[in-house]
Amino acid sequence: MTAPEDPLGTASAQIRFGIWSDNPAPADQLLHELRSRNQPVALLGAGLTTLVECLVVLMRSPLNDAGLARLAELANRARMTVAVEPPRAPRRAPPWPREVTLCWTGQGADLDRIAEGLIRLVSHTGLPFAPFPSLLGTERPPPRLPWASSRQSLVEQLRRPDLPRVIPIAQPLYDELVNTEKATGPLDYDLIRLARWTRDERRNTVINLRLGNKDDLNSSLTRPQSLEEVVLGKRTRRLIMVLGEPGAGKSLQLRYHDALAALRSIRRPGDPSAKGNSFYVALADQPASPDISFNWLASRWSDMVDTSQWCDLDQFVHDGGTVLLDGLNEGGIRTLQLTQWMVHWRDVIRDLLRRGASKVVVTCRTRDQVINMRAPENRDPTEVSLLPLSRDHIIAIATGHDVDTGARLHEALRSDEGLIELYSNPFRLASFLRSGAPQVADTETLLFGTAVSAAIVHEWEHDAAHGPLVPVGIPNRLKRIASSGADPWPVLESMPLIRALGGLARQLTLPAEPGGRARLTMSPRDGGTALSQALHDAGERAVDPALIVETAKDLHILADDPTKVRFAHPSMQHLFAALGTPVEDIVSLARQKLSVTPAQERPLPDGQAPPASPVTAPGYAHHRYEELFKFAAQLRGVEVADRLADVDPVLAARVYLSIRSDTDAAVAARIRNAILRRLRDLTDRRQRSAMLAALGDMGWSLPSTEEGGGATVLVPAREWQLGDRREENTDRRVGSEVRTISLPAFRIARFPVSNAEFELFIQSGGYEDPTLWSPEGWEWRMRRRAVDQFVSDWQRRQEKLKSEYPQMVLELLRSGAATPVGAAALVRFATMPEWEIAEHARTQLAQPVTKPKYWHETTLRNRLQPVVGVSWFEANAYCTWLGRLLRAAVRLPSENEWEAACLHSWQVRTTAGIEAVLGAGYANTKEFGYEATTPIGTFATREQERRLLPVELLGNVFEWTFDYYAAGVHNRRTVKGGSWQQELWRARPAYRGRGDVDNRNNDLGFRYVITEEPA
Repeated sequence: MTAPEDPLGTASAQIRFGIWSDNPAPADQLLHELRSRNQPVALLGAGLTTLVECLVVLMRSPLNDAGLARLAELANRARMTVAVEPPRAPRRAPPWPREVTLCWTGQGADLDRIAEGLIRLVSHTGLPFAPFPSLLGTERPPPRLPWASSRQSLVEQLRRPDLPRVIPIAQPLYDELVNTEKATGPLDYDLIRLARWTRDERRNTVINLRLGNKDDLNSSLTRPQSLEEVVLGKRTRRLIMVLGEPGAGKSLQLRYHDALAALRSIRRPGDPSAKGNSFYVALADQPASPDISFNWLASRWSDMVDTSQWCDLDQFVHDGGTVLLDGLNEGGIRTLQLTQWMVHWRDVIRDLLRRGASKVVVTCRTRDQVINMRAPENRDPTEVSLLPLSRDHIIAIATGHDVDTGARLHEALRSDEGLIELYSNPFRLASFLRSGAPQVADTETLLFGTAVSAAIVHEWEHDAAHGPLVPVGIPNRLKRIASSGADPWPVLESMPLIRALGGLARQLTLPAEPGGRARLTMSPRDGGTALSQALHDAGERAVDPALIVETAKDLHILADDPTKVRFAHPSMQHLFAALGTPVEDIVSLARQKLSVTPAQERPLPDGQAPPASPVTAPGYAHHRYEELFKFAAQLRGVEVADRLADVDPVLAARVYLSIRSDTDAAVAARIRNAILRRLRDLTDRRQRSAMLAALGDMGWSLPSTEEGGGATVLVPAREWQLGDRREENTDRRVGSEVRTISLPAFRIARFPVSNAEFELFIQSGGYEDPTLWSPEGWEWRMRRRAVDQFVSDWQRRQEKLKSEYPQMVLELLRSGAATPVGAAALVRFATMPEWEIAEHARTQLAQPVTKPKYWHETTLRNRLQPVVGVSWFEANAYCTWLGRLLRAAVRLPSENEWEAACLHSWQVRTTAGIEAVLGAGYANTKEFGYEATTPIGTFATREQERRLLPVELLGNVFEWTFDYYAAGVHNRRTVKGGSWQQELWRARPAYRGRGDVDNRNNDLGFRYVITEEPA
C-alpha cells in the first residue's frame, strides 16, 4: 500500500503529539493528560528525532538563540506547531513560527484544560496545515541551521526537495522583502508575495480544502478541494468562478492561492515563464466612475512591478500567467447596473484569455452572478463554491484563538445546532472571537453588537475615550452588559457615534429612488457630509466628521482606507443601515423588486438572453435587502416580520426565523396563514417550492399517520397493466417487464417520508432499539466488519473497471449517459490506491449509524423535504417502528404495488396511458435545475390534492421497494421513481433502478404501505 507524496516528509509520523518544553514537570503532566485521553503522545528529548503530527512547545520563558535553533529543527519534523505559553505583554508578531498559540496560566492544574483544547484543535480538523514555510527573522545566525542572509540563499532554502517548515532569515532581508513597493524581476515578485503572506495573521491553516460543487461532493469518494487543486486540475476550464456568500473567505482563498503560486514558481528553477504564476487584483479598487478595461488592470500591475526592469502585464499574460479577479459582484455599488458591470468584465476576461492567460479566476457572491460568464469560445466556466465552515472547523478555529472560548462554543453548538450556520461564516466567527465575549451570541445582531461593545471597552481601558462620540459612563455600562450576556444595542444606539454611522449606512445602502443603486463606498468629502447630516437629524451636536471616521476605524466598524469611506464589511453596513432606518421605511423596501435573476434581465448586447440560473431548493428568491430586514427584525422584534406578512410572507418567514428570541405565536400563525392562502391557487413550481419551504421552516407539517387522516390513501383492488419495454436503447435496458397483474387493495403513504416524520423515529430511540432492525440491519448499523467489507467490495468493483474504464468513459461521454464530472469520478475511482479507499472507509465507518447520512445538510433539512441518505435497512426499521406505533403491519411497497400506486396517482390503469396525462414539468428532475430535493407537494397537481391521491412518486427522490433487483442477489433492491439528480426519462413508473442495501444517496428516500390495519 503506497501513501501519497508528502513534501514535508512527515507521512510516516506515528505520534500525534510531540511535547518539547523548558520544564520537565509540566511536560510530564501534559503527557499524562493526553495519554489518559488515549492520544498517541511522546516527550521529545535532546536526541529524539521522531516524526510527529503536532509539535507542542510548552514554554514558561522566552526562547534564546539555542532554543530557537532546536525549535526550528523540531518544527521541520512536524506538520504543525502549537505554542502553549503564558500570555505576554504586546510585542511584535510572534518571535518564533507557530500555527496556533494556546494561552496557559503557567499552572500545572491548567494543563487539563490545555489537553482538551489540543484534542479539539487537532482531532476535529484532521490536522490542518499549510504547505508554506515560515520565515523566522533573526539578527544572528542560529546554531546548526542554515541562515538566509541574501535573496539567493533564501531561494536555495525554498528550493530544497525537503522544504523546511521554518527558515531562519536575516532580519534586514525580511524587512526589505515585506516593505519593498515594486518588484524588479520575476524572482523578486515571488519572494515579496511569499514574505508578505507568511507575516499575514490571516494565514489560517484551515482555509485548505474548502471548495467543492454539488456534483463532485455527491460522490462518496470525493472530498472538498483547495483552489490550488482546482486551478491545476486537468479538466478545469480556463475561466474559474469561485462562488460564496459575503464573509465566506473568497478573498482569502485568492490571496492564499497567489502565495502558493509564488512558492511553486520559486521551486521551479530554470523556468522563467509566467505559466502557473498569478496576479491578484481587488475589483473593489475600481474608481467610482469605472474603468473596466485591460489598461486599468495593467495600471494595477505597474503598482506592483517596475516594468522598466521586468515585463508589463501584456507580456505576463502572454507568457501564460493566471489573473485573479476578486469581487465581480461589487459592480452593483457603482454608477453601473450590476448586469452592465458584469458584461463589461466578461469582455475584459475574454480579452485576457485571448492574450494568452492560462487561467482567469473570479470570485463572486453566489446570488449576484446575474449573467452567464461564458468565456472563452462561449464555454461554461468551471464553477466551485466556497463551503461553509463545518462544526469541527469552527471549534478548531475557536480553540486556536482561545481554549475557553473553544470549549464554550463547542458546548453551544452541541446544544443548539442552529448556531452552526451562524458561525460557519469566517467573518462572523472572527468578529465573535475578536470580541472576547463570555457568552455565545445566537444572532448576527447580537454577535456584531458584542464585537463593537468589546472594541469600545478596549479603547476606553487604553485611555482612548473618543470625546463626545462615546459619552462618559457608556464603556462601564457596556462592560457590565458583556459580563451578563445581555443585548448591548439599547446602550449602543444612544451613542452619537452609532447614530452617525447609522445615517451614513442608510445613505450608502438605500438609494433615494426605488430600484436605485446601493454603494459600498463614498468619497471622504461625501462621507463627511452624510455623517454631519446624520448627527443633525438625530439632534446631536456637531462633531468633526474626520473624528467620527477615525473613531469608527479604531473600533473596526469602518475599513482603514484613506481614499474612501466604507464599512469594514457589507454585513456591517447592512446592520448600521437597519439601525438608521425607521420600520415603515424598511417595510416599504419589501415592495421593491426581488434580486434580479438572469431570466429577468433584458437581452444582453449580443441579443441573446442567458438561460435561467439553477434554483437552490428549498430556497426562494432573495430580496435585495434581505440581510437588512433580518437585522431590523433582530433589533426591533417581531413587528418587522408582522408588517412584512401581507407584503411578502416568504420573506416575512425568513425574517421571523432570524430573530430566534422574542417569538410570537400569533405572528407566526399569521405568516403561515398568509403563505397557505397564496399557495392554494399557485401552480408555478418554483414559487410553490419557496412557499412550502417557508412553511416547513415555520414548523408546519404534512398530515401524518400519527395524527390520523390524510397520510395514506387506499389503492383499490383491480387489474393493472404494468411495465414498459421501450425500443429506445436506454429504456430497454432498465424498464420493468410488461405484465398484467391483479392486486388486492392496499394503503400507501400519500407522501414520501419527510424529515419531520423521520425525526420522530430518531427521537423515540429508533436507532438504539435492536428489535426494530433485522439481524443484518443491526450489524450494518453497528459497523461490524464494515471497513474490511467496504474495502473488499470496492476492490472487487475496481478490478472490473481497471481494464474497461478508458473505453467505458469515452462511451459514456459520447452517449451523454455521464457528465464530465461523473466521468472524472469514475476515472478517480478506477485509479484510486488501496490506502486511500481504506482511509475513506475508516473515516466514514468508524462510528455506529445514528442518523441519515445527510441529516445535517442545510439544503436537505427542511421539515417538508423527503428524508434522504437512508439505507434499505433504515427504511425497514422505520416501517417496523411505525407499525408498532399504529398497531398495524407496515412495510416497504413491492415493485408491483409501487407501480400500481403511481398509476393510481395519475388516475390511469396502464403504464402506456400515463404518457397522455403527465404533461410538461411534472417532476423535480435534473432538467428543472433544482440543486436539491424540493418540499413535498411542490409538484402535486390540483387533482391529486383535491382527491387526496399519492403525490410525487415520480421525481424528487428515488424510493426503496421491498423487492430484490434480480433473483439471487440479496444485497441489491429495486428503487423507483427517478430523482432531482437524474434525467427526466428515469421518472417513469416502469423505470427500474438498483440500489445496494447499504446505499445512502442524497436522492434516495422511501414511502410505506399498510397491509393490515387494526379493527
